[in-house]
Amino acid sequence: MSHSVATGIRTVPTVTCLVLSASLSVPVLAQSGGPLEELVVTARKREQNLQDVAVGVSLLSGKALAEAQLRNAADLATLIPTLNVQSSSGPSTSSFNIRGIGTQAFSTAVEPSVSTMLDGVVMSNSGMAFLDLVDVERVEVLRGPQGTLYGKNSSAGVIHIITRDPTPELSGTVEATFIEDDEYRLNGTVSGPLSDTLSYRLTGSAIDDGGFGENRFNGDTINSRENYTLRGKLLWQPSAELEFLWSSDYGDYDCECNYLSVRDIKESTQQQMLLEEQLPVVPSEDNQDVNNNQPTFSNITASGHSLTVDWQLNEHTLTSISAYRNWQSEGIVDLDNRPSNPLALTFPMPPESDLDQYSQELRLTSPLADWGSYVIGAYYFSQNIDSGNDTTTALLAPFVPPTTRMTRTQVDSDNVALFGELSYNISDSLELAVGARYTEEKLKYHTTAVGTDNLIFPPEGNVRNSLQDSELSPRVALQWQVTEQAMTYLSYTEGYKGPAFDTSVIAAETVVAPETSDAWEMGLKSNWLDSRLILNIALFYADYKDFQAQALFDPNPDDQLPGGFLLVNAGEVSTKGVELEFFARPGDNWTINGGIAYTDGTIEEYAMGNCSAGQEFRGECPMGYQDLSGGQLPYTPKWKLNLSTSYRLPLDNYPLEWVFGADLRAQDDVLYEISQDDYTRQDAYSIVDVRVSLAEIDGGFSVTAFAKNLFDEDYASLIFAQAQELIPHGYIHYVPKYANRTLGLAVQYDF
Repeated sequence: MSHSVATGIRTVPTVTCLVLSASLSVPVLAQSGGPLEELVVTARKREQNLQDVAVGVSLLSGKALAEAQLRNAADLATLIPTLNVQSSSGPSTSSFNIRGIGTQAFSTAVEPSVSTMLDGVVMSNSGMAFLDLVDVERVEVLRGPQGTLYGKNSSAGVIHIITRDPTPELSGTVEATFIEDDEYRLNGTVSGPLSDTLSYRLTGSAIDDGGFGENRFNGDTINSRENYTLRGKLLWQPSAELEFLWSSDYGDYDCECNYLSVRDIKESTQQQMLLEEQLPVVPSEDNQDVNNNQPTFSNITASGHSLTVDWQLNEHTLTSISAYRNWQSEGIVDLDNRPSNPLALTFPMPPESDLDQYSQELRLTSPLADWGSYVIGAYYFSQNIDSGNDTTTALLAPFVPPTTRMTRTQVDSDNVALFGELSYNISDSLELAVGARYTEEKLKYHTTAVGTDNLIFPPEGNVRNSLQDSELSPRVALQWQVTEQAMTYLSYTEGYKGPAFDTSVIAAETVVAPETSDAWEMGLKSNWLDSRLILNIALFYADYKDFQAQALFDPNPDDQLPGGFLLVNAGEVSTKGVELEFFARPGDNWTINGGIAYTDGTIEEYAMGNCSAGQEFRGECPMGYQDLSGGQLPYTPKWKLNLSTSYRLPLDNYPLEWVFGADLRAQDDVLYEISQDDYTRQDAYSIVDVRVSLAEIDGGFSVTAFAKNLFDEDYASLIFAQAQELIPHGYIHYVPKYANRTLGLAVQYDF
């Protein structure tokens, strides 16, 4: 019991072309290689070979993550073509996007579209998943709705991070990494036995990043961070039939990060004045500096405890997962991106949130029999979120005293579900899987907002509401083992994302209906050349009804002062495309893997969509809203490509080897606002990372030198139109650190 790249992608440099040509030559070169290791996943709640699972799953090993120098869950998108990150003003409000579907709402009473899990435990808030990836066994990304077997229902997919378990023998690792711009990383793990039946694992990690970019207002370096993570596990096996695994983790993440820079200030009557005010900062597509008079920071503490029990009962396995998690965040950004303060805002209490969640899962897994197998279970989830902030404006001073707006919100939710899946062998080569999840949930909230100057802040209010809902979400899959080397499948899944509230007082207790989806997937999983090449292809189509998104609300469109966003059922969206992934071993010491995804995410119906501030300034939205039907879903490049390669060269007469590696990611242009404002479009780009290591063959010491973004390619991970009352016709963006060529050195010792 143990646990040609498509038109639109920019032409890449020569090294990239070599990587591409190497991947295309795999069938010829593979004749000299050995078979690939079995790829094990738990996508259907039992350990299975990836090639036997009738669902689209992307798999990343902990070794692959370490070799690529990926340390945060947000970096997973650099190796998985169908996965994207929806950046925001900080890690607490960022989220994931799979196959074009992500969370398009900001309310604390909205479920994430992509469910994230840590060692079998659902994390209810997307921000909770942006943790440091240390001592990871593997990451499984399940693509498309996954309501049948996974925690709370997920309308877009699941990201499951699985960390390493304790070992019966003493082992461990220590690694120190040094990166340009004063970034230092240190992590270590030790694991071993405490007795014949009890073993442990302890992992610690620290990151001290001096930051990048400059605040020209005061000369400070910006985007610095200090992260600390500690995880402990205890594994007790009192008998061959019974196993207890306790896991605890704690993380502290403090940063003066996610400073948003001015990208452009387009033509307006105030353009020259605003550009001069930004000096010495010059807005541009690669600008990482700011001229801000207010600080930007994000402080997060996260902790969790879980107990997993596996009990063998007459060849069945009864699994219990009991878990508690806490997540606290506090943060603020300089809203106006200027050295002045045009709305005279200060924050006596910055926005903060305190989340507690409890979950319990019971699951019975049958053995594999000639007729088939089954999984049945029950699930309970409960969470409480307390959030609030105080904002003061002195806009009318000295004629009117400063006014402080105090907002407090409490959200409580409960989710109870029964689930199961039956796999029946129609014949030796044909299998039918039928599953369903029945969900009942309760949701309530209470918001109070006190303090208004009748100019900046909307009216005061004290609103509350509650709801109950239930849903049956079925799944059907037909799987055909065409040959010993090839399997094909066809599946239909109904997705469900629960009802929600917009918790703001201007929402007037509005209930947002559940978001539902009908998803089809057809796939081929195959291995070739004596298992030296694995090739998987998936075609998918999903239609989402009552899509939950934001709509702009401005009670006084003529006053040129801030309105707000309301959570609404936008209408209907669809996503369709094809995904190809492969793993190959052309030679005994050479491996290549990668994938390419084409995703067509379309807004089918959104008659009263929001407008960007830039569109409003240009008069493109005279009604304050627009018909977005036929538009492109944001954060969804149509084409995205990922390739990784590694070659090992042993040294004669020495127990050492050189290891050469390279990673390529390339993507089509992408919109960052659902409003379809073309000025929020990032052009296509390609990034190449390279590395070289000198390592002991049988483990021990290794030294790795690496370069991120070797060809110094500029790109932004977020672009949006600034509010007219702050920077008229201005555009803001976030250019990450690795949009610059960055060098680093890692030293590691394994024992």
